Amino acid sequence: NHETIVGDDRVRARYPAIADASSIVGSAATRATGTIGGNVMNASPAADTIAPLLCHDAIAVLRSRAGERRVPFSELFAGPGRTTAVAGELLVGIELAPSSPTTGGAYVRLEYRRQMEIAIVGAAALVRLDSGGRVDYARVAMTALAPTIQRVPAAEEALLGTDAGEAACHAAGEAVAAAASPISDVRGSANYRRAMAAVITRRAVAAAATRARGDDVRIPASDSTFGGRAGNEGSGS
Repeated sequence: NHETIVGDDRVRARYPAIADASSIVGSAATRATGTIGGNVMNASPAADTIAPLLCHDAIAVLRSRAGERRVPFSELFAGPGRTTAVAGELLVGIELAPSSPTTGGAYVRLEYRRQMEIAIVGAAALVRLDSGGRVDYARVAMTALAPTIQRVPAAEEALLGTDAGEAACHAAGEAVAAAASPISDVRGSANYRRAMAAVITRRAVAAAATRARGDDVRIPASDSTFGGRAGNEGSGS
């Protein structure tokens, strides 16, 4: 369940963006009983765990009576509430790419309340720093901004070779806003979501870079970045 994921020291150290996401899914009761597999296969464009899993190049392990197959997350989602799993297939595992000590990740969600919230806008970021403190690997994915949760290659390219500082975070945010195709509904207009996409992405990248440098950002990162500031705010879920 999500509670177990958040409490796992290995996840918090190597895959903190996943811990960020699992720590804010639904309510405390939801997190105590709900699973990451259920969150993924629900295939909601606003699902919290999918974006960080995409950034970690996750592979879904699907099993049926016919056998087992592995599907990259980039090929798993077909639309709102729809996956490419066929009838009779069950998600039995999720495989992740290894994460190095100089890699930092974060998931940040725009929200109106602290429990039973659905992402209005969300962003996950993953950055790896070289020996000179420059980004040599980057992943950025957006939540609740398109029919499916997806990576944004233009945002990733904007980070490569930079120090992941303010200018790079701004460029990544603008790239996500440009790639977004949000809807308008009772929870927010398309224009509002697009504007907030840039803000939330900047915060996610800043938090990811802070963690990559070895500094602390509290889980969930959404709490640490609520005031537009990431890092050095204690630990705990």
